[in-house]
Amino acid sequence: MKLGASTIPHRTEPLTRSVLESYHAAGIESLELCDYHPNFTYDDTSFRTDLGEALRELEFHLNSIHIHLRHRDASCDLANVDAAHREQAVAAHRQAVDFAAELGGCILVTHDIDIPEPDDAESSTRRAVFVDGVGTIAAYAAAKGVRLALENLGSGYTREPDRLVALMADIGADNVGVVIDTGHRNLSGDPANALRTVGQHLITLHLHDNHGARDEHLLPGQGAIDWADTMRALSAIDYTGVFMYEIMRPEDLTELPGNAQWIQQSSA
Repeated sequence: MKLGASTIPHRTEPLTRSVLESYHAAGIESLELCDYHPNFTYDDTSFRTDLGEALRELEFHLNSIHIHLRHRDASCDLANVDAAHREQAVAAHRQAVDFAAELGGCILVTHDIDIPEPDDAESSTRRAVFVDGVGTIAAYAAAKGVRLALENLGSGYTREPDRLVALMADIGADNVGVVIDTGHRNLSGDPANALRTVGQHLITLHLHDNHGARDEHLLPGQGAIDWADTMRALSAIDYTGVFMYEIMRPEDLTELPGNAQWIQQSSA
């Protein structure tokens, strides 16, 4: 299983070759690029070219890009019932798909899933609009070697993994799956049970720890998550994707190879 890490610990810095070299030096094999970096843009050809060259020269596997399109534009909502706003959101997601495709194809991870709770009067309508929007983007992405992964949050509609499974059934696209964020799930339930619930729909991970009260993004083992059971759950569902960390402190990068070995031995 490839050892991966998100670039989110360096989110306040420009995403440059020197940043990527720090991941290479730490023994990271696979990356998830975070689009919070101040120089990260989906429409700058020179940025994309330089990034692609650095990834190839450093021999990284590009697993995913964590897109935060609503952070960039609050109107970028695939569940918006207004047709004009929804089309703008679809166009922005297509641009992200093109960006990923030109880097060789990867997974676009998103937790921009603004569906109200089921007892809300608008829930079913907004959910249907969201399903249609993701389906449209998935069809566009399929021919470009790009997949989409819907992420759970610690609160709101996606806190329950069975809701993500139901979305998968309704979207019905082979290139759409689920990412379970262990830290998010630990705020509302058990990460291992969430993994067992989503099963074959799991296509990538966000691994980090907390004490159950807030999203701390700690190294596994520093919080309250049962990592032995989490590893048993990954084994039970035959997960073969990247072992992707989403820690927050740059100084923890060098700890990841040893931490991954400890986690994987914890269930033995």
